[in-house]
Amino acid sequence: MTKSAEKFRLWLSKGHNAAWVVFALFAFFTFIKTLLFDECAFNYRANATIFESQRSFWGALFTKLSMALIFASFTFLLRDKRWMILLSFAIDTWCVANLIYMRNNYILLDAEAFNEAGNLHGYWLSTLIYIEWGIDLAFYLMTALWSCIFFFTNCSKRSWKAFLIVLAIGIVCHFIGDAIKQTVTVNTISREGREQVYGTSYSRAVEHNSILEAPAYILYDYSKMKKNEMPYRPLTEDDLEQIAPLANGNPNIKTDAPLLIILLESLENWVCREDVMPNLWRLSQSEHVLYADHVHTQIVGAPSADGQMIANTGLLPISAGATCLHFPHNYYPALMKLTDEHTTLLLPHDPSVWNQTEMSPAYGYDTTIVFSDIDTLLFPRLNQLIDDGERHIQCITQSTHAPFANEKYSTLPMPDDMPWVMSNYIRGFNALDNGLKLFIDKLQTDPVLQQYTIVITGDHRILHKEKREQMLRYSKKHGLNYNATDDCLPLIIYSPKIQGNIHVTEEAYQMDIYPTVLSLLGAKNYMWKGFGVDLTDSEQIAGRQISARRAAELSDKMIRNDYFRKYVLWGE
Repeated sequence: MTKSAEKFRLWLSKGHNAAWVVFALFAFFTFIKTLLFDECAFNYRANATIFESQRSFWGALFTKLSMALIFASFTFLLRDKRWMILLSFAIDTWCVANLIYMRNNYILLDAEAFNEAGNLHGYWLSTLIYIEWGIDLAFYLMTALWSCIFFFTNCSKRSWKAFLIVLAIGIVCHFIGDAIKQTVTVNTISREGREQVYGTSYSRAVEHNSILEAPAYILYDYSKMKKNEMPYRPLTEDDLEQIAPLANGNPNIKTDAPLLIILLESLENWVCREDVMPNLWRLSQSEHVLYADHVHTQIVGAPSADGQMIANTGLLPISAGATCLHFPHNYYPALMKLTDEHTTLLLPHDPSVWNQTEMSPAYGYDTTIVFSDIDTLLFPRLNQLIDDGERHIQCITQSTHAPFANEKYSTLPMPDDMPWVMSNYIRGFNALDNGLKLFIDKLQTDPVLQQYTIVITGDHRILHKEKREQMLRYSKKHGLNYNATDDCLPLIIYSPKIQGNIHVTEEAYQMDIYPTVLSLLGAKNYMWKGFGVDLTDSEQIAGRQISARRAAELSDKMIRNDYFRKYVLWGE
């Protein structure tokens, strides 16, 4: 050991020196981690600076520094400073977990994510595929680096004075940051205020504050959820006036037309093509078919559950969280309530997932069949149900959810150097299409099935923007025609009432599925007409009355106020 190293070891062995070294290293690396988090979560993915002005830059810098100081101040309260290593690793885990969750779900971890924990059995692999080792390990390596300096040094002194001084400096930095930011500060004081920034805008709260502030909000919000204390948003007179024309029909209207809804898990429109899904493509080009290839997804916080709700009810998800978990006991209008006949839901997972046990009856399904096998075997089961006389069915596939494990059932050749997520995704839908062939062949030959109205669509997008850009770069480099940048869904509706083949090239939305199906079932006078437009009517498409954003606002209030029970059934 050199003389310099020996002198440093002796100096570090003094209690107060070791405490300040631990404090300085912890604060410095924690501050760096918050900046690295912002860079990885917001900056390079958007290909632009997250700070649109010098004011917001300094404001965010002060708030991030404040959290580093506040966390580091606990160094002076601990007799054994090595406990700070565990706190540092906990911060690493929090940052990395948020990065992975954001890559997968387009949002950061919030109270809703914890509320859904344990509800998605078997889906953990779909999150792990979004680990980026080069970035994520950097957080842990920083902790490992500074902890090596004092791991074998133990300091048993406490200093309340130092703790209070550093804590005060941290709090002052936070208020300075807020004062500098002014107009860019997001309302994170009330739960209702925070709910407004969850989802696509939640990143704003973190960009201009610190990812380390989030746990304090989340713990409080989570406790409120457990008490079922959701923010109340009353319907205003303007809201009711806009909703009234859409909800002035007959709640008891019935139709004998058979209906089949097929939700293909994670189907995005760019794989609905002849070389990847030749059978689905063949159906999209057939007679009596409407094909919309640019349907914007409108899910929020509960992907598959939201997709199912939109297709069945024409309502849109609440602004934060899963409608199926918070409002399962509401009265919902639903396509399957248009019949007095037997209705069947064919599920690929346990009914406890997304609270299907309670939501299925709410959507009008009286029988639930769990089918937990690869999707290529699902369609023979579906064909059998039709042969058995079932006329009102919804089925959902599963094998094409990330990490797209059913790709091994595909014979479609893919280049060896193609990004594996891209290869698995394409081959997974090719394998799904091989099973779908059995159903499509039956449709084209079975006169009974040809009387059904059949909806085939995706429930939500699955690939993160960064993955799409990686795929696009690969496709351009190798001259491949895979345009994965478009994050829309395809919609294929077969009905004997559709004349010829209708190809809708205009932008559409998931909320358009419901009113289109209502029209084809001859149930336009049903109690709820939906926010969308009838895609078989070009005039409605051109003259859309309610924007997607306004529809989401109204639907959020309608669900929170149990609108159909309160205003339609009870007549308030």
